[in-house]
Amino acid sequence: MKRLACKYSVIQFLPYPETGEFANVGVLLVCEKTGLLDFRLETKRTGRYTSFFQNLDVGLYRFATKNLGEEMKRVHNLVAHGEQHNLMAAFDGLTHPRETILRFGTPRVVLTENPVAELDALFEHYVRHGFAKDANYEAELERKVKQYLQGLKLAAPFRNKKVGNDLYAVQFPLVQTLGDKATKAIKPFFLGQQTPNAIYDHADRWIAKLKRLEDMNLMPERVLFAVKGPQQAQVSDADDYKKRDFAFHEVRNELSSFAEIALDKDGNGIQAIRDFAVQ
Repeated sequence: MKRLACKYSVIQFLPYPETGEFANVGVLLVCEKTGLLDFRLETKRTGRYTSFFQNLDVGLYRFATKNLGEEMKRVHNLVAHGEQHNLMAAFDGLTHPRETILRFGTPRVVLTENPVAELDALFEHYVRHGFAKDANYEAELERKVKQYLQGLKLAAPFRNKKVGNDLYAVQFPLVQTLGDKATKAIKPFFLGQQTPNAIYDHADRWIAKLKRLEDMNLMPERVLFAVKGPQQAQVSDADDYKKRDFAFHEVRNELSSFAEIALDKDGNGIQAIRDFAVQ
């Protein structure tokens, strides 16, 4: 699929101009090829901002975001109904420098196959810090797998180690070696990100690493990915969950061409990890 050039700007909340401190609260994105001009704005999770900016009246934040949201929605509707034909002019008009507590960061360009999914991913990254939550989930999954392996009392334990050579190497959290040779490697892998785009991005980085190791004949004899996929939080999340689950199954199939898969679902992955470790 062809990648499309989009421009986006991160919306910043700057209640105290005297300090220059700001927090990201939204993202505006335009894609001229598809006629898209849309935004995401944080209007629910306000605790982060009142915690960061001491003595801040949450009513001020809600008032400011409500007004900006209405302005962006008005322009969005003009574009959607064909009353505003110059998309870039509309984007430039919204992002012009303004002396208010809500400002737009310097516009940037991103290439994407799906502008709407990209907007969601940018919002999750810049505003809700999805990368930090995902890293925590993966670290917790890694801790559980390490703890389980330690309990097996293996003669050749799994340790954090680089796999590769002086030209190219990949850090695995769990590697079993015999002599100087890496025979087995385990990577606990979280693929339950909040958007399909984020799932693809996280998986693609490791798929590229595994492919390079394989192309250079540097792969351990066996590799296992202990994978935890997306979960459906509530009934209203059904449509979004289907998209994330589709992305998850796609990347899991791609990973399976390089590694064995132990799916962490209701504890069912433990037996697969044990079998891999002891056999």
